[in-house]
Amino acid sequence: MFPQKHAFGYTYLLCGFPISPTCTAADGNEVRDGEDQIMGSWWLRIRAEDYLERGYGALGFYGKLKLFLRGQCVEDREWSYAYLVTAPRFFSYSFNPVSFWYIYNREHELKKMILEVNNTFGERRMYLLDGFCPPRTPESEGSSPDMTKTKFTDTWMKDFHVSPFNSRKGSYSLKAANPFPSPRYPEPAIDSTITMKSSKDHAKLVARIYTTGKPLDPARLGVLATLRFVAGWWWVGFMTFPRILKEAFKLYFWRSLRVWFRPEVLSSSVGRIPTNAEDALQNIFKDYLNHLVQRSSVPFSINLHTAIPDRPRQIVATTLQHGGEISTNNLDIRILTPAFYSRFVHYSHTWEAFDRECTFTDEKNRTLWISHPELLPFLLPNPRDLESEADEGLVKRSPLDELRWKLLKKLRCPPAEPAYPVTPKSADFNVNDIRAMPYSELDRFVRGPGGRAYSGFYRRTVTKLFLAQRFTFGFPEVVDILDFFLRLLLCWFGSRKLVSWAQMVEKHSLDWRSSDPKGSLVLGALGRAEIGLWWLTALTIYVCGCHLYGLLKGCK
Repeated sequence: MFPQKHAFGYTYLLCGFPISPTCTAADGNEVRDGEDQIMGSWWLRIRAEDYLERGYGALGFYGKLKLFLRGQCVEDREWSYAYLVTAPRFFSYSFNPVSFWYIYNREHELKKMILEVNNTFGERRMYLLDGFCPPRTPESEGSSPDMTKTKFTDTWMKDFHVSPFNSRKGSYSLKAANPFPSPRYPEPAIDSTITMKSSKDHAKLVARIYTTGKPLDPARLGVLATLRFVAGWWWVGFMTFPRILKEAFKLYFWRSLRVWFRPEVLSSSVGRIPTNAEDALQNIFKDYLNHLVQRSSVPFSINLHTAIPDRPRQIVATTLQHGGEISTNNLDIRILTPAFYSRFVHYSHTWEAFDRECTFTDEKNRTLWISHPELLPFLLPNPRDLESEADEGLVKRSPLDELRWKLLKKLRCPPAEPAYPVTPKSADFNVNDIRAMPYSELDRFVRGPGGRAYSGFYRRTVTKLFLAQRFTFGFPEVVDILDFFLRLLLCWFGSRKLVSWAQMVEKHSLDWRSSDPKGSLVLGALGRAEIGLWWLTALTIYVCGCHLYGLLKGCK
């Protein structure tokens, strides 16, 4: 609605799934057996692992919903079941900007809603809304069950980056129709309107999603009806992201709207999906954190939120001896985005990494949150002490392996500048890091006995990240592509040399014959072919070039 008027609309496919308990336990709590991990048909389905907090897919939808509500201080007796309205996986593909959870109590009253918002960066925010519900009166207790809440309204602050044309400030308001105003309602209907207001409380954007036809039950569709449905709707999910790009193009080039760079998510949101490198680096970071805890003179118990779906939370604690009770310092470390792991390896000192990624940085750049930063001096080593321990306890390595590690040290560079830099950018004020980049504290841990199992993988992964930061604008995928084409080129050179050798054999009529019973080989007419041992050595290097290249990298 401002600063420029713009509007669009298109059809969209939503499906509703009941999230209900299986039975009631002896204590009166409703439970689920966890078998609702996947719901729907093979061609139109939803998976529990795709919703709410990442991971915990084995709990199923009902178990994950209960776990989330408990984390939001909602008691089990306050609700009974839910209805999830979402964009399903159509032939295993889904692009789901927002999902609506309608949460009901045992009297079938709509008590709460969850708006699960996903942006195009793979980040997620769950907004738990209480709504406004008038108290039940004795008259309403004895009235018809159809007299229930038909509208759900709520207002909440905006703290999640969705569109590059809006900042993270402002607020939302929701007006949603109850899909089931009564248990016997025959045809549920969706009608939700979200209004976004600016920080000055001006209505800026209005988005509405509503039912345009009668609901269909895929389980009751026949073969022909299913084929017609698939033919009419298969393309909708695939077109969601292109539609977003189309409207963004119009807003940027035609409406000239200001672009807000993406900030890092707050602790209330869920970061993006980790890359394979970040997933593996998390295990190394956890072992390194355990190393720091065990060598600390102060006992610690760290609750580590990893931002990794398969292992969302880990406990790192001081090993207790002789069963004695000691006063332990409790520390929560929440990784806000998996990007922390790929940024952490760039820093030479852990102190510096925690300062720049958490303590002394803009909130929009923060990739890490620590509950009690004042406890860090008892956990992190003193850099001066590390200088005296620089080469103690290191695993003995071959000269070639040491060259690989020296290359890593030579390539080490600062991580990418955050979206909202903290240092001024001007011609008269330029900040350059003039320090020599040594082995980092994490490098020393991996080079020691504790990192023997994954030292090779760590060195290759970190070297690739440094190469990407220096030469390919921070995209490791480009390094992988260049590496693939280099190996392909080496194989091509090897094959060309083999063809050249075969042509020479045919031209000069070379023949191999056995010179003794042991099977040693003698090359006939060697002088006539005008080749020698150096030529055969060069041929071997060309043919085995791809393998030699892998050996230089340290690949098995």
